[in-house]
Amino acid sequence: MIVEVPRRVGYYGILLFGLVSLLADIVYEGGRSVVPEFLRDLGASAAAVGLVTGLGELVGYALRFPSGFLADQSGKYWFFLILGYSFILFIPTLAFAGGWELAALLVFAERFGKAVRAPSRDTAISIVARNVGTGRAFGLHELLDQVGAVLGPLLVSAAIAFSMNNVRFSFSVLIVPALATLLVLYIAYVKLRGYVSAGSLPRKVPLSLRGLNKRFWTYNLVAALSVVGFLHYSLIAYRVGGLVEPWIIPLLFAAAMGIDALTAVTLGFAYDHFKMKVFWIIILASALPAIFAVKCDAVLLSIAILTYGIGMGAQESIYRSVVADLSPLEMRATAYGVFNTIYGLAWLVGGFTMGLMYDLGAAVGPWLVASFCITCQLTAAISLTLLLRTSRSG
Repeated sequence: MIVEVPRRVGYYGILLFGLVSLLADIVYEGGRSVVPEFLRDLGASAAAVGLVTGLGELVGYALRFPSGFLADQSGKYWFFLILGYSFILFIPTLAFAGGWELAALLVFAERFGKAVRAPSRDTAISIVARNVGTGRAFGLHELLDQVGAVLGPLLVSAAIAFSMNNVRFSFSVLIVPALATLLVLYIAYVKLRGYVSAGSLPRKVPLSLRGLNKRFWTYNLVAALSVVGFLHYSLIAYRVGGLVEPWIIPLLFAAAMGIDALTAVTLGFAYDHFKMKVFWIIILASALPAIFAVKCDAVLLSIAILTYGIGMGAQESIYRSVVADLSPLEMRATAYGVFNTIYGLAWLVGGFTMGLMYDLGAAVGPWLVASFCITCQLTAAISLTLLLRTSRSG
């Protein structure tokens, strides 16, 4: 029997999960804001940074399918949440990495934890927010999430400036918000476990993807094409490094995450009214970073980082909302796992491909990347047109 969740509890649950994500993002996004420069200082090339970023996203997304399926079958969503969030403790240990290969492994470890927790977290949010609206719920959650994404880089920037450009010191200070994340998660468990448990959900179903219809798979194609052609922050930061002071880069990332938050909550509310039509904004926003990053100019590359925030805000709020609307509740974590596996593969293909293009040189690489991104977004637009027609005919 499905337990009814009052709207008050729904908003309370969104707030608690949002605070957990806020604290976790102080750790993760704070570390991510300087990881590209850190890897470069340790001897990594642009292709290596693109590969590390892509593989990290692949680890963080591809493994969501088995973790989502196991969460659905066992009903132990809280186990996967607690286990997954404990892996953020690997970010502070970057302070002790002696080479870029070890640093990459630590990044992968944190991404593994993301894969373990994300399907259960998104499923839990969609359950407690059943009477709130998925677009609104994920938009508000993303807003709180991105507050942490702003505070994290600001904290790292201050730590770097305080320690006279010691990036390793900035990683070590992130242990405090990492521990606070686990504390707030425990509070959420105590308050919400009665609403998100095996006994409060529909019966489990055997592993089968037949419950995911054609519209779900077409949507996956649209999202994947858009992500492949979305220039990642790590590659922009790699190029802007050396053009500005080290402490400025995390500040730019913080500004991008602030834009991400505003975009997410705005489009989250818009999605509940306009549904898949909002996806046109994602496609447009996803083409902008590569266009502004054509010239090796500090100002234009800074604008590219800011437009990256627009694209990420659109993705983070809308992508999860659509999955919730296109999948049955009893296999929703599995659906999130499938979607995120495809999403992670798209990050890997796009990140590594664009990293290779940049390594061809400043005269050719940026133009190839821009052409590649625009082509991917145009192809995604064609697929979106087919999806919208299918929705109308349905």
